[in-house]
Amino acid sequence: MKSPPATEQTPPGKPLIPRFLKQGRTAPPRRGNLTYLTHLTPAVLALLLCLATLTGCAPKSAGPTQQPFDAAKALFERTTRTFHIPSAEARGAEKAKLQNEAADGYEQLLNKYPDQNYWAAQALRSLGNIRAAQGKLDEAVKSYAAVEKKYPEQRWEALMAWKSAADALWEAGRREDAKLFYRQIVTQYDTPEAPQVQKIIVQGSTMRLAGA
Repeated sequence: MKSPPATEQTPPGKPLIPRFLKQGRTAPPRRGNLTYLTHLTPAVLALLLCLATLTGCAPKSAGPTQQPFDAAKALFERTTRTFHIPSAEARGAEKAKLQNEAADGYEQLLNKYPDQNYWAAQALRSLGNIRAAQGKLDEAVKSYAAVEKKYPEQRWEALMAWKSAADALWEAGRREDAKLFYRQIVTQYDTPEAPQVQKIIVQGSTMRLAGA
C-alpha cells in the first residue's frame, strides 16, 4: 500500500505564514489624491468614519467587562444611525431636532461610559462634528481638542479630531488657529511606518502649513 503524499508541516511554535506572503505578494492600499482628505468637510468625513465603525472594526473583549462595552457600542451606533447620519440630509427644524438628539446621545455615552475609551473617544469627536454642523465652532474645537487629552491611546480618533478642528478653523478664516492643529498632526503622526491614509493626512497638513 502506498503511503499518503507528504504534506508541509509547521514546526511547533512556528507561526503559519500565508502562501501569498511566501510568494512575495501584497495588496497595497489604493493611493488617493493627496489633498482629498484635507478638503473633506467634517460632516462628510464623520459620516464616512461612522459607516466604517459600524461595519465591525471595534475591538473584541470577553467576560463580565463585555457588558459596559456592548452597552456603549449600542448607544453609539443607535445615536449615529438614528440621529447623526439622517441629520446630514434633513432640512430646517427637522435637521436641528436630529442634531440636538445626536448631541444628547453622545453626551449620554460620555457621562455613562467614560471608561469605555474606544466608544467614548468616538462619541466625543462625533459631538464635535455635530457642534461644527450647528455652526458652534468654538464648542466643536473644544470637543475635538479634548479627544487627545482624555483618550491619548485612541490615536486614530485623536488624529481625525485634530484634522477636523484644523479644517473647520481654516475654512472659517482662522488660519493661525488652524495651523496649531496641523502642526500637531505633522509632529506626532509623520512616521515612516504610518499607513497610507495617515501619510496623506500628514502631507495635506504640511501643505496647509506651507500656505497651500
